[in-house]
Amino acid sequence: MFAVFAGLCGAQDARLDRLMKDILIFDAHIDTPRYFLDEGYRLADRHAYYELDLPRMREGRMGAVLFGIYAQPQDFAPRQFLPRALEVLDALRIEVGRNGKDMEFAFTSDDVMRIHKAGKIAALASLEGGHLIGDSARILRDFERLGVRYMTLAHFKNNVFADSMTDTAVHGGLSARGKELVREMNRMGVMVDVSHISDQAVFDAVDASASPVIASHSSVKAIAPIPRNMPDEVIRAVARKGGVICINFHAGYLNKPAYEVYIRNRPKRDEEVKAAGTDWEKIRRIQRRYYDYMPPVQVKELLRHIDYVAKLAGSAHVGLGSDFDGVSGMVPVGMEDVSKYPVLVKGLMDMGYKDEDIRNIMGLNLVRVMRENERRAQ
Repeated sequence: MFAVFAGLCGAQDARLDRLMKDILIFDAHIDTPRYFLDEGYRLADRHAYYELDLPRMREGRMGAVLFGIYAQPQDFAPRQFLPRALEVLDALRIEVGRNGKDMEFAFTSDDVMRIHKAGKIAALASLEGGHLIGDSARILRDFERLGVRYMTLAHFKNNVFADSMTDTAVHGGLSARGKELVREMNRMGVMVDVSHISDQAVFDAVDASASPVIASHSSVKAIAPIPRNMPDEVIRAVARKGGVICINFHAGYLNKPAYEVYIRNRPKRDEEVKAAGTDWEKIRRIQRRYYDYMPPVQVKELLRHIDYVAKLAGSAHVGLGSDFDGVSGMVPVGMEDVSKYPVLVKGLMDMGYKDEDIRNIMGLNLVRVMRENERRAQ
C-alpha cells in the first residue's frame, strides 16, 4: 500500500516538475510600480516586504505581469491624476530597462510568448481607472502607444464613464461617453477591464464591446458576499463574451469574516498610514498590525474561488489577478508573494484539473483575450 502511495506521489511530483518547466504564469494585476517612484524600490533586490521582486519572480516561475498604474481618486486631486499616471508609467519603464537581462517590456500577445520562450519575464502596463486619462479617449491613445494594454473603466469612485461598485450610482451603469469609450478601446485593441465597476456597468460594457473583456482582479460574491466581488450573473456575462475573470488574492475578498475585520478597521488604519507620511517602514508596520487582526485565510480559499468560476463559466474564463502590492500585505497564508505560484499549480492538480486547463488558468486564457482584442483592433 505504501509503495502504491509513494508511486502516486512520485508521479504527481514529476507532473508538477514537467508543468513548471515551461508553463506561462501571467498575473493580470500587480501594483508594484508606485514603489519604484515613491520609495526607490528596486526589482533586482530580494526584499522581505511587499510581494514582488525579481528573485521571487524567478522562484515562482513567473512569465508575465500586467503592472497596474493608478492614482486612487480618493487620495489625489483631479489635477494630479494624469501627471501621476505618467510618472508611475515612466518609473515602470525605467525599472524594466534597468533589468533588461531578466525582463522585457511587451506590447502584444506575441511579445509575451516570445519573451517567455526566451527565458525572460514579460512586463506590461495597465491603467486602473478611467479618471487617469483626463476624460479623453485621445489621451488613452497616447497611453496605448506607451504600452498600456488594458484600462479599468472606474476605480473606487465614479467618473464620467462609469459607476464604481464602491460608490453611489450616478449613471445607472455606463454613461453614453463610457459606451463610446468601450468602442474606442476596441478600435485601439486596449482591453476593457470591468473590475471595480458596478454590476450594471459590467453588463453595459459587455454589450458595448465587440471584443472580450476582462475582470483583472475580482473574486466571487457567491463565496464571499462583499461589494467588490462579482455575482454569478456578472461572471457569466463576461464569460459569454469570451472574457476572463482574474481572481483577486486579497484575503478579505476571499473570505467574508476576514473582510468584516478589514473593513471595520480600515478607517483607523488609513488614518495612521496618512499620519506616517513617507516613513515607509512605519507604514509597513502599521499595515502588518492590521493584517494580524484579521482571521487567517488559507490558500485553499483562493483555489476555491478559481474552481468556482471554472465550474460556473468554464476553465477558459478564469485567471490570476492577484492585486499583489495593492492589498497592503493582506494575502492568504501560503500565497504570500509571487514565489508561491507553484502552490496554485499543485492545488489545481490536486483538484483534478488537466494540464491544459491548468496552463489556461495560469496564463494562457489572458493571452487568448489579448490576442482577440488585437485581432479586432482597427
